[in-house]
Amino acid sequence: MNKKVSLGVTVSLIAVACAITFVLTMTVSLNMYNSMVSGMQERETINAKIKEIDTFIRAESIYSIDETDLLGGIMDGYITGIEDKYAQYYTADEYYKLQQIKSGVIIGTGIVAQAKGDYLEITEVYEDSSAKVQELSKGDTITAIDKTSVLELGTDKALEMLDGEEGTKLTVTVMAADSSEREVTLIREKIELVSAKDALIDGYAYIRFTTFNDTTDEQFAQLIDKYESQSVLGYIFDVRDVSDGDVEPMAAILNRLVDKQVLANQIKADGSESVFIETDSSASIKKPMAVITNSSTSCLAELFAVSLRDYAGASVIGTKTAGKAEIQTVRSFKDGSAVSASTARIYPTKSPSFEKSGITPDYVVELNQQQAQVIQFADTEKDTQLHKALEIIATK
Repeated sequence: MNKKVSLGVTVSLIAVACAITFVLTMTVSLNMYNSMVSGMQERETINAKIKEIDTFIRAESIYSIDETDLLGGIMDGYITGIEDKYAQYYTADEYYKLQQIKSGVIIGTGIVAQAKGDYLEITEVYEDSSAKVQELSKGDTITAIDKTSVLELGTDKALEMLDGEEGTKLTVTVMAADSSEREVTLIREKIELVSAKDALIDGYAYIRFTTFNDTTDEQFAQLIDKYESQSVLGYIFDVRDVSDGDVEPMAAILNRLVDKQVLANQIKADGSESVFIETDSSASIKKPMAVITNSSTSCLAELFAVSLRDYAGASVIGTKTAGKAEIQTVRSFKDGSAVSASTARIYPTKSPSFEKSGITPDYVVELNQQQAQVIQFADTEKDTQLHKALEIIATK
């Protein structure tokens, strides 16, 4: 039985609904306004404090000010003061290097180094570089540059001296793990970065990634064409120590390995959710796969590993990964500097989030730092993780 509702009741209900909507809208707007005002007041306080300090120092200090260093220090201080542990400020020179690496072509000696104590530690040596020819190795310590001790130069200045114009030379004194020292002359030259290195082992294609940059997918496509023409038995992908890169080349690679599928979603700062990576066709590779990981396998490399496990049946071998599921966006400025900040979190569509927890391999094979340093590329004898991957994939 239908009941008729009077016009008066209907109008009353509409009025109540409008009132509720008005209250909710006002509440949200007021909260947003208060947040904006609070943010403005905090920024004004910060700016006022910096101005007070700057006025005092410029008027009273007996020391001169290096404006470039001052600006860099302020930017670094800002980054340090926020909760985002992955945020970073890049000077114009640092951002230029970052763009070079992304493009896949750099000018340099082939050394990647970082400050370690009072000296520089070599963290990577690029293939086809002057440093590689001189047989410098990851883990070596640079103690002097152009016959001046790094102790005297300072690590910041020493790192700057590694850069320079194409064709120029520099001399470095290097101490190996056994404490033996030698002096070598290096040449700064154009280096095309190999981001996908390969070898054929027992009928299986072994491909080790170093990053995902603008040239990685092209290099990978060439390797796939080569190995598919040889009818390899399967593929072992090595993403150990891969901690950065761009999503586009990684997505293009996964598109060849995983059938049409949404692999991961992202949630941004405003709470909106969207597709982060999706394959859009049938995979061209339908062979057994394995992925090798370690504790430095991070973010996109973690997503790469878990996507192949979830949707291509790959086994993961090695040690637990870093547990980083936050994506950074880089914003450049007119002066050539830039800032990167975490702007989204990614979530695999099948496996649980690996944020903080990392990815636990299907087969855990430990490899300590000392063992890792003596392993050569495609060394199935000493590289126990690679050896295990070959053993596992042969059973698929």
